[in-house]
Amino acid sequence: MTVAADRQVKDPCAWLSAVTHELADVHPAETRAVLLTVWDGLVAARLAGLHAAAASPRWRARQRHAEAVEFDLALVLARRCTVGTGLAIPARLRGAAVAWPVSRADAAVAAIIAFCGAAEGTLRRAGELTPVWEDSLLGPVALTRWLADSWTGKHTGCPLSLPVPPPTWWR
Repeated sequence: MTVAADRQVKDPCAWLSAVTHELADVHPAETRAVLLTVWDGLVAARLAGLHAAAASPRWRARQRHAEAVEFDLALVLARRCTVGTGLAIPARLRGAAVAWPVSRADAAVAAIIAFCGAAEGTLRRAGELTPVWEDSLLGPVALTRWLADSWTGKHTGCPLSLPVPPPTWWR
């Protein structure tokens, strides 16, 4: 059963910051733990990004580019059986979401970019510690970089086109 994280999380930025710090403590040789932690961070980053997009037209435009990368990263992680966390990626904010001030949205985007940097580094080290570099780790390394680049405006991509039906982890 997947859980809609946006119903439980009061402060996605604090959660994202905690996951970013947790990445520093996960031993890169524990590939599954690394991937599960990145999954949790992706859920938090998605939720924080949706809030930021709702607060500012600048972030709304970048969130549209980030969304396709978030989906691709989730797809790659799901293939590695990381959806065992039970957390679903929020497809959109619930109707009762409280509007954030722009300063909080800016802080959310900074937290997303920091998470992406930590995730990229940890995933790269995890790949280097495997006897043979796992292709399954190459994708997440590149996608975390693209996600950060989407939020900084360096990467523009195509809008997300969801498969029908969407995966159970995208709610």
